[in-house]
Amino acid sequence: LVQAGAPPGPLFSSFYKLIQTEHIPPCDIAFYFLHWLTDLAGAVPVPLSTYSGSEKFVLRFPQAVLSSFVASFPYLQRLSHTPPVALFEDFLSHWWPPPLGPPPEGTEAIALMR
Repeated sequence: LVQAGAPPGPLFSSFYKLIQTEHIPPCDIAFYFLHWLTDLAGAVPVPLSTYSGSEKFVLRFPQAVLSSFVASFPYLQRLSHTPPVALFEDFLSHWWPPPLGPPPEGTEAIALMR
């Protein structure tokens, strides 16, 4: 859900409008992102490589980024019934690392959690 610090409104506004007008169910949203992930995995062909499968993810993609993206699927599918800004705020609160203590509160909380 965190795309180079992009605000959630501009990041998801068009997608959210489509979801709302077409009444797209959560399972279809999750499938869309899973399909996008597999497209990304196969984006760099390696026809003569000794490796098979998703070489891009195994060798060239930071494991933490891939894990975070896959773990965000349950949040992304909630776009069917949750506005992007509220979803992003909930995402940040739930992903706050426990070693840092409780998530920040107040008007500056979102900025601190990003």
